[in-house]
Amino acid sequence: MKKFNIDQVEDTNITLDTVKGLAQTINDLLEDNISLFTEYPSTYKGVKGQADRLVTKLLALAKATITATTTAQNQIETVAEDFYKGGDHSCN
Repeated sequence: MKKFNIDQVEDTNITLDTVKGLAQTINDLLEDNISLFTEYPSTYKGVKGQADRLVTKLLALAKATITATTTAQNQIETVAEDFYKGGDHSCN
């Protein structure tokens, strides 16, 4: 059995926090500059439609990344709390 390593858990949480911050930055940039996509300077309807779909997909991706990262951080926090409360101190 491997021993539980709280440092690895904390390092993982820091990495997730970085990923979440990057996703939030992407989300903010898209939301702040959405007019670049929705008011695409093209007379072609198809190109404007593609730009609209792209921004919608990018926003969805950024929000999904934020949600997944938050969920993972909550799971890590739960494991760490259980460890500190005297739970099982080994990993299988």
